[in-house]
Amino acid sequence: MLEEFRCEGKEKSVNVLGLLGYYDAILEREGLAARMGEIRSLKLGLTLDLLRMVNIAEDLRSSLINSVLSGWEMKGKGMPEGDDEMKRMHSCIEAIREKALMMMNSCSSSNSVQLDVAMMLALPLMPHDLKKDEVSRIHDMLNKAMKDFAARREQGVAPCL
Repeated sequence: MLEEFRCEGKEKSVNVLGLLGYYDAILEREGLAARMGEIRSLKLGLTLDLLRMVNIAEDLRSSLINSVLSGWEMKGKGMPEGDDEMKRMHSCIEAIREKALMMMNSCSSSNSVQLDVAMMLALPLMPHDLKKDEVSRIHDMLNKAMKDFAARREQGVAPCL
């Protein structure tokens, strides 16, 4: 039983790597940079998929996902160019991929939490992605999730399953 808990990070890493491979393939499509609406939709999808995979309390996850969905800005002033958004997503994917690959090579009880933290830190979510009145509320929820990770890590407590 203890071995199953310790190696949970390996299974999660495999799932995360599969998700990242999917988004990598989509982002490589010819001419995507010119289709800003599609890029924004992909960025939202990547953000939500990562939030679904992170192990946080269910009520916080639901609130966070619902808030991101309702607060998502599809068009607005100050939006970056398609190439910039794609670079940001590739950067996010690479940061998470690096951590997931590292977690696959070791079997530790903290792997799952470390991968969760890496996913949260690398979320491609930026203030310009959200309606102005939603930014601080979503930021507060993200901070709450990060504080929970820190508390669990300090206490050596198993993740919320």
